Amino acid sequence: MIVRFQNTNDSLEDTIKFLEDVKKKINYINLTVIIEGKEVKITLHGTRDLQYLARERLEELAEKYLLTHN
Repeated sequence: MIVRFQNTNDSLEDTIKFLEDVKKKINYINLTVIIEGKEVKITLHGTRDLQYLARERLEELAEKYLLTHN
């Protein structure tokens, strides 16, 4: 499963925090992260149920760190 996020926050510090939290909180599945410009692409490897669980947590972390809040 591939999950993509747009980093609209423009903060390198928040991007690093996002990656650190991903490492801490999603340690039950293998994943690959590629950052190109403002796009964060995460490929999840594992059973389908763990992929869906990881996607939910990734969406929460992206909301916290990558998206602009007005």
